Formats: sequence, structure tokens, C-alpha cells
Amino acid sequence: MTAFFVFFFPILIYLGSWQVSRGLEKKDIVNQHYENKSLPVVNEREISNLAKNKLTYRNVNLYGEFGSKTYLLDNRLYRQEAGYEVFTTFNTLENDLYLVNRGWISKDGFNYQDEIKIMQKEISIQGLLSPFNRFGLNLVDEVYSLDWPKLVQQIDYEAAKKDIDLNINSSVIQLSAGSIGALEPIWKPVDLKPSRHYGYALQWYGLALVLICSYLYYGFKKD
Repeated sequence: MTAFFVFFFPILIYLGSWQVSRGLEKKDIVNQHYENKSLPVVNEREISNLAKNKLTYRNVNLYGEFGSKTYLLDNRLYRQEAGYEVFTTFNTLENDLYLVNRGWISKDGFNYQDEIKIMQKEISIQGLLSPFNRFGLNLVDEVYSLDWPKLVQQIDYEAAKKDIDLNINSSVIQLSAGSIGALEPIWKPVDLKPSRHYGYALQWYGLALVLICSYLYYGFKKD
């Protein structure tokens, strides 16, 4: 019992502390999201004059046109229906290249001919700048196909740089619902709320408490 306690007690405490740390990180992200999105909208020229940490989760207004390269991020469930999150390139008038998350669409509702209609037209779009980290999840290294649109399980910045253009911006634009080309917006700044992490931490700490009580019980009971 002593060996069991010595082995598992530090693990449970570590897991609980890790969940608390994750919860605090998510809380900072959520706070930054709500604070920055309430700031005035910035245009492309103002973007170049602001530090990168000041741009995260800022609303932007850009002029340009959608490109012909689109990723269909698979396995995106919304209201119990399977669909895609649609990511399309956008070339600005200042020759900057962004990847735009246009939102969710059901698998039955996607039509590439409709996609072509929004391309190569000079338009204005509005959206939120978010870090280009990883969207989706793939447990193995994914090899992108050559044809567009590309059905993928995961999109990350380094892979997109090699696949699209080395000069693609390190921020993804989360397209506003009222913009041209917008679909159903389902993006959130965090996948799990901070409260969920705190709940998981409470479970791990609870198991640690049970382990302490069990250790004391077995230690003091008579044979």
C-alpha cells in the first residue's frame, strides 16, 4: 500500500495542478479575446504599425479578393450534423496573403461551383485576427493532396506555408457573419472553457484525497 501511495499520489497532484495551469491559461486567452475584440477596427495599413501582441483578436477590415485555394477541415460537428470548416486564401490590395476561416457548412450543402462565384472579385471583408496555431487534429503526419479544394483533418501554420506560400500571414482571419463569403461561424478562442479544466482538476485532487484516506485507513486498521 505504501508503494502504491508513493507512486500514484504525486501523479494525481501533478495532473490536478496541470489542469489548474491550463485553466488559468485559457482564462487569459478568453480575457484577451473579449478585451481586444471590443477595440476599434483596424485596416491593413494600421496592422503593419501595431505590435503582433496588440493585434491578436482585433477586428480588421481588409480589401482584396479570395484566392482559388480552399481547405475543407473535416469532422466538424455542429448541431449534431457533420460538415466542414472552410478555409480560403485571401489576397489583399497590399499583396498580403491570409488564410480566412469562413465558417462551417454541412457536407451536403457544400458546392464548389458556389465557391468559384466569390473568387477573383475585389471585395471588403471583416473579421477577427486569431493566432495561426492548429485547427483540427490528426494523429499522423498528413500529406496534402495536389488538387483544390483539399479535404484535410488538420491545418497548421508550418504545413500551410509549404503548401500555399511561405509568405502567408501568421494570423488566421475568423470571418464575420455579415461578410461576403461567410458561412456559419463556429470558431471559439478556446476549445474548453476554463471552468472545465478546474472541474477536471477537482476530480484529480479528489482522487488524491481518496488515496490519502485509504492509505491512513489501511495503515491504522488492525490485522
